[in-house]
Amino acid sequence: MRLEDGQYPHPFGPDVMEESADLLGGLLRPRLRRDFPAWILEAPFVAANRGKFMLRFMPKWQAWAASEAQRIGIDTNDVLAGEPGWNQLTLLHDALRVQLRQIAHRRSAFSWLVITRRINPTDLLPAARASTSAAVLSFALSEVGSSPRPPKSAELITSRWWLSPQALTDLDELCSVGMLLFNVYNARRRVAKGQNLRLRGPHLIPEVADTDDTVERAIRLYDGRLNFTGDRGNDLGSFPRAVTDRRESANIITWADLRGQDILGRDHLARLLQKYGPVFPLGTNIEDLAPAAFSSGVGLTLETQAAATVLSVAWTYLADRGATWKSVPGEWSQYGYLCCPRDWFIARLNDGPALSELLGSSWRGGATARAVIALLARAQVVLPVGCCFVVDLTGVTSLLMRSFERAKEGAAANEWGSSFEAAVQAAIDATPWAPTGVLRSVIGKKVKDENGNVITDIDAVAFHAGTLWLISAKAFQAGSDYAVGAYDAVRRIERKAVAASEQWNGYLARIRRRPSALGVALPDGCTLEGLVVMPFIPYVPVDSSAAQPVGDLCHVSSIHELIAVALRP
Repeated sequence: MRLEDGQYPHPFGPDVMEESADLLGGLLRPRLRRDFPAWILEAPFVAANRGKFMLRFMPKWQAWAASEAQRIGIDTNDVLAGEPGWNQLTLLHDALRVQLRQIAHRRSAFSWLVITRRINPTDLLPAARASTSAAVLSFALSEVGSSPRPPKSAELITSRWWLSPQALTDLDELCSVGMLLFNVYNARRRVAKGQNLRLRGPHLIPEVADTDDTVERAIRLYDGRLNFTGDRGNDLGSFPRAVTDRRESANIITWADLRGQDILGRDHLARLLQKYGPVFPLGTNIEDLAPAAFSSGVGLTLETQAAATVLSVAWTYLADRGATWKSVPGEWSQYGYLCCPRDWFIARLNDGPALSELLGSSWRGGATARAVIALLARAQVVLPVGCCFVVDLTGVTSLLMRSFERAKEGAAANEWGSSFEAAVQAAIDATPWAPTGVLRSVIGKKVKDENGNVITDIDAVAFHAGTLWLISAKAFQAGSDYAVGAYDAVRRIERKAVAASEQWNGYLARIRRRPSALGVALPDGCTLEGLVVMPFIPYVPVDSSAAQPVGDLCHVSSIHELIAVALRP
């Protein structure tokens, strides 16, 4: 199957979507009855508007954004292009973020937690993909954690049965500015990829101004690839495996949210949410999140210790109350947070980090339990409210995932690269594409020419349908600047991906001319194919060698794309 621009199918098809829904149904807790805040939030925004999420304050913020754009020098007729255009969009982006922060500061972080966990992201954009709706909401909530307003004990007491009218206004304005910010953010990312565009209409929607569709096709290809993998990928180069594949002492309970998971499809998601709460526990092997951090000892942080410990303490708290059983629902399964006594929580942290065999028996940097709690409070994942601590389970899970610091140079950096090579092969070996017999001897082989000079190393190997895939694993680091679409970062990764593709094509051409250099007898009719695998999906020009189709993949693909294709029926 040849993949057209942006036309990536669901990676596993409708049958697996159905099986995934059934599997998740076995993990989910029964849905709680809607409390008053949940009911009052749905009524004016969704139910009263025939299922459409209506924002009363959007016209106000559209007018403000239009005025601010003109002040910056952006007119609806102006073409935004290159680094100057990106810089103008950055000024508008930052101005919107300031307004978003001011709205967020009207309420405490706990108050926002209560409000936002009671709305469904898909209500924001009913026609959009679940991940897009979740992304829009995440932009709206991006400054909530910066609120300096301290929570009050009364907020905890009344959180289940009272919501002030002002909360509806604050949420309305937060989502209005968040949607505009999301559009400007996407426009900025498109300009960084080389597109010329204008901001059209009151919603500031990007409109392509190019006469040539080359960049648009490259963007559609990139977006399609992200949709295909569910936007998975990170700098760590990790690929999770079943928790039973590793030592038990590395297992931990993390938390996931159904909403925003494209693998289910909208109909399956709606069906599950009618019966179950959206948040569920997920067994995770912490070593698989960043294997090189544990093997090299470089990359583990105080945040890693803190997040892992809070997740362990939270599960202990639920277990002590018999709440880990599938039949027992609660705020943790419906809204993704739980409340535990302050003194009990501090005592658990005084015992030191969880998973001491892996994370150490004492806090890094000589930190105390109080310092760890202060760190978690700054991250807004553990909120002190009265005599309790409110633990944001999904927030702590996210903190754990981003807590590792990848080594950038020296021997530790080399070990991170080697770890990614091992992760690619291990992931392939868990699929039908796993090589067998003598073909496994090609893994890690130094291929030499007729004069004994080394051509290259083969980092990983796959075999499928008579094709032997020779894989170069490139553990490139995207960095936070690439994640937000910084102009220079996008171009840097583009150049590195294309260069890696051209280099590997050159090596493959030499091996094809002399396949005996692999040192094994290839099966009859076997063909050789090359692939460059990265931890994340790179944006590359559609006419570059990196974007050229190789089977059902691009020549430079992410580890998640490779495995999604290898697992597909």
